[in-house]
Amino acid sequence: MQGLSQVFKAVTAAMVGVGKKEDLIKDFERAESEGPWAYIIVGLIMTAGFIFAVLAAVKFALA
Repeated sequence: MQGLSQVFKAVTAAMVGVGKKEDLIKDFERAESEGPWAYIIVGLIMTAGFIFAVLAAVKFALA
């Protein structure tokens, strides 16, 4: 579970645009050793969640 929370933390930092260089190096090392699929899947899920949140906010504002 520690690994999955680290992936969520890395993807969230990437979406917001903040992060430490040390964390970026760890993320690249992890992606090289385990593959990038965890980051890709979490990124897609978080992007879909963000789009859903924006659509919900717009519907709420227009209602």
